[in-house]
Amino acid sequence: MWMVIGEQGGTPTEAAARAAQFAHMAEVTRRSPGFVRGWWGSDDDDSDLSHVLVVLDTLEDARALRRMVEENVSGARLRIMEIGVEAEGTS
Repeated sequence: MWMVIGEQGGTPTEAAARAAQFAHMAEVTRRSPGFVRGWWGSDDDDSDLSHVLVVLDTLEDARALRRMVEENVSGARLRIMEIGVEAEGTS
């Protein structure tokens, strides 16, 4: 599996606006081919930044998502990571 890791500025400071932005991003991303799971949230140290982690089935799916974001979102920084090891908590 593969992960797209993203960072973007311009996160709304108002909680309801931020939640609406993240919900929209999640809904658009959920429709991407190979989507497995995703997380969206604001940066604890810099409230203007938001981060996203999206797991996809294949490298091709991850590259397609990155292309889609780069074509539609200005200022997003994206990285693709192959998931080599997965660990879960014991509780």
